[in-house]
Amino acid sequence: MADNTSTFTGTYGGGLPLTVILNEGAITVGTSYDGIGTKATSYTFASELAEGDYVAISNDSGNTFAATGGIPLVETAVNGEGLVIGKIVSTPVFEQKPANSAAADTLAERLAGKYYRVAVVEFMAGITSVQKATVMCDGTNATVPGVGSTLKFNITSGYSTSIENGLQFDSAASGGTGVIPFHYVPSGTNGDTYSCLVGITGLLTSVTGA
Repeated sequence: MADNTSTFTGTYGGGLPLTVILNEGAITVGTSYDGIGTKATSYTFASELAEGDYVAISNDSGNTFAATGGIPLVETAVNGEGLVIGKIVSTPVFEQKPANSAAADTLAERLAGKYYRVAVVEFMAGITSVQKATVMCDGTNATVPGVGSTLKFNITSGYSTSIENGLQFDSAASGGTGVIPFHYVPSGTNGDTYSCLVGITGLLTSVTGA
């Protein structure tokens, strides 16, 4: 197979830089030794990420605004999913290191204990702005990370709620445009509200809402 690639520079950046949580899977805590026999704790990841890797939005239902502290959660890409969002542009660093493997073998445990690494990702996908939003549930349609078709600008709440609550959305079966949610919101009970970080990519579709 011929390799016709070039070494000429062709990467110019331009994405929106955001600090993210890396979902690298279960963490195995072990022991390592350097060349002179000095003992140290080692950490290996089921799906390790590094500077320069492209990442996808995590669409796990545990990826909520509350669980992540409002920070986007990203992971390695999964076959068939259209969620690749950007590239890691800094060296990943630990937020907290787990004492043992059992403490960090599920996503819920890693988020609760902050047993994960963080890094800066250049977000692409046409995102021009990132906003904290409030999503009003309709009891039927969940908000899934990366899927903006279920979110419509809530006219009623949008013009009657203080700016501290952020951009207002109403859940919908379909038809939402111009937005990429980064966090999961359950279908809940009609009228329930949740926080969600979103990326704005274009014009939003509005609905009367409540």
